[in-house]
Amino acid sequence: ILFVAPLHNPRMNKRSLEEMTNASSESETMKVLGTSKFGRKNLSFITEHPKPRPESSTDVLVKVEYSDLNPVDHHKLNMKPDGTPTPPHRTPFIVGFGGSGIVESVSSNADEPTRALLRKRVAFLANPATDGSYAQYVLCDRHVVAAIPEDDDDGGSADGSSSHTTTIPSHAAACIPVAGCTAFESLERVGLTIASSAPPSAAGEGKRLLVVGGSGGVGSWITRFARSNYPKLDIVCTVGSEESAAWCTKMGCDKTVQHGEIETLGSGPKGSCDYIICLTEPTKEVFASLAEVLRPYGKICLVVAGEGIKSLDLSFVFFKCGTVSTETVFSSMRDGHRLDQAEEMTTILRLMKTGRVIAPVSTSWAEDKSDWKESIKEGGYINLVGSGHAKGKLVMKIGD
Repeated sequence: ILFVAPLHNPRMNKRSLEEMTNASSESETMKVLGTSKFGRKNLSFITEHPKPRPESSTDVLVKVEYSDLNPVDHHKLNMKPDGTPTPPHRTPFIVGFGGSGIVESVSSNADEPTRALLRKRVAFLANPATDGSYAQYVLCDRHVVAAIPEDDDDGGSADGSSSHTTTIPSHAAACIPVAGCTAFESLERVGLTIASSAPPSAAGEGKRLLVVGGSGGVGSWITRFARSNYPKLDIVCTVGSEESAAWCTKMGCDKTVQHGEIETLGSGPKGSCDYIICLTEPTKEVFASLAEVLRPYGKICLVVAGEGIKSLDLSFVFFKCGTVSTETVFSSMRDGHRLDQAEEMTTILRLMKTGRVIAPVSTSWAEDKSDWKESIKEGGYINLVGSGHAKGKLVMKIGD
């Protein structure tokens, strides 16, 4: 039994509870991009996959418009050697961990906050333990779903300080859930809170943020969030090419350094960086450089794992009374939604609505190339994200 029309929207004709609970989905199947074998090249279209149905009081069924594309998609697809069969209970294996779409239905026992999302355009995080967003429909928990403000909504900031608003396209909203929330939470890990209200003009003065690997999706969001909330913060990004340096500067950083030249920022007991977010594997060499440039009582957040985390040398960090934390955007979901990630996305959407932050959509992205039939091709957006050379964010349009 599903609700398929909103109760909360006075602009729509009222429907009786009986009408809504007796309504059903038009189709019980959907098209997905999945695989029965590990390996990116084994992805293919499956046209008759069962369409999920909301059952719990917080379930929402989202008709996916755009799926976020992230390196973690490739990590999951390549967890085992190419050609290894996927587990029977996850076959076909469908990745994709966020995106945007429209809430089509909720369960008959949906609570009021869940019911309020019906027919809304939303940004969503997908549960990595279930089918993902490389599909026409995805089942999500409303704790990781945020309504996208429309043109007739109140687009002012939380404190009412701005009346300027801008339309948020669905493809831009799809950039938020995985990379945007990871950036948001990483900044909070190091003590840089992001809010939709206008910041003090001197916020961040005398402090430095180092973003290791700043040109990807998460790094781009970090720079834009930090710049919007801390106008005087000195933001430095590490890069591997002139193209990446130009991109990071466009995002709002003050300076770029090559990946191997971190210690030129100022190393030793006093260090030079108050906040460090590492978006590359913290190898022995990389972490040693981070420890060198960390200021006393500074904070480091590690976002990427790898073999390096098994043998981190914390001796210099200990000497500086530093803090090391980690960030994985799905930890909250695994712990019963410890964080309010729907509110995180709402804050980001407010920043976008008021024009203070623009989604870091890659200059490589184009609507006519984003359809999933194009994205799956050799040289398409899925491969580009997996190559590690994409600047900013890429999303994939889910079609027929």
